Amino acid sequence: MKNYAKIFGMLFVVACIASMVFSACRKDMPEVEPVPVPPDTTYNGYNNDSALEITDSITVVFGDSHWKTLSYTSHIERDTTTNHFEWIYIDAHHPDAAYPRFELKILNEVGEHTGWVSVSSPTGTYTMPGNSLAGDMKCGNLKYYSNDSVMTELHMSDGTIRANWWPDTITTQVLLFDARESRLTGRCSGVMFDYLQWFLASKTSNPINVSAARRKPIAISFGGLQIARE
Repeated sequence: MKNYAKIFGMLFVVACIASMVFSACRKDMPEVEPVPVPPDTTYNGYNNDSALEITDSITVVFGDSHWKTLSYTSHIERDTTTNHFEWIYIDAHHPDAAYPRFELKILNEVGEHTGWVSVSSPTGTYTMPGNSLAGDMKCGNLKYYSNDSVMTELHMSDGTIRANWWPDTITTQVLLFDARESRLTGRCSGVMFDYLQWFLASKTSNPINVSAARRKPIAISFGGLQIARE
C-alpha cells in the first residue's frame, strides 16, 4: 500500500508541474483575434420567392426575358356597384426604363383564383377578346406592355393606351396581406397572347381568331409590397 501511495503521490506532483508549465506557456502565447465572419453579399434586395422572403420587390419572367424591380405604384379600390370586392392595383415597370411594365388587378383576399380570356364573334368571321376575364370572378386581370411600340400602334383615339399582351389564362394568388402594415405577398402566373398581333390583323382583310395569336408564359412574384390606400 505504501508503494501505491508513493506512486500516486509522484503522479500528483507531475500533474501539478505540467499544469504550471502549461499555464506559463499560455501566458507567453499571444492572444488570437477571432476572424470576423464576412458579410453576406448574395442578397440583392429582391424577393426570394421560393422562401417567401418578405422584401419590397417584384420579380417578372415573361417568355425569355427576366427582370426585377422596386419601381411600382399601388392602390386599393372597393367595387361599390356589383360584388363589393376590394381590389389591389399594381403598376410596375423595369427599373431602368418605362418598358417593359405590367398592370395587375388582384383581389385583396388570401386565396388562389384562375381566369381565362373571354371571346365573342360579333361579325361571325373571327373572335375578339373581351376586356374582362371569364372563369373565377375573383381572378382579377393582368396586362403586359413589352415595349414602347404600344405608344404608336395601340394609342387609342380616346387617349388610352392598350397593352400589347393580354392574358390567355392566368392564376392570381394572394399568400399574405398584412392589414396593419398594408403589405402584400403573392404571385401571378399563366400564358399571355399577343394582342397587338390580333389587333393589327383585325384591321386587315385577313383577321385572325384570338386563339391564333402568339403566346408566351408569364410568372410574377412579389414580396412585402407596400400598398397605398386612397
